[in-house]
Amino acid sequence: MIRKGGLLVTCSCSHHVGWAELEESVTSAAADAHRRVRLLERRGAALDHPVVLGLPETEYLKCLVLQVE
Repeated sequence: MIRKGGLLVTCSCSHHVGWAELEESVTSAAADAHRRVRLLERRGAALDHPVVLGLPETEYLKCLVLQVE
């Protein structure tokens, strides 16, 4: 439903969904809709929610900003 050139922002707040899974989900949905999306930004948590190495659960906030073509 997004017009060509429009923006799509999608986020996940689950550590069970990794970056690859989130991106694959968007890619699959775009293919189903016969649309192409271009990744503009990949965002995560702010500095007050640090990712602790060795604790993958702390990298739970993920955000993709995409342009629909």
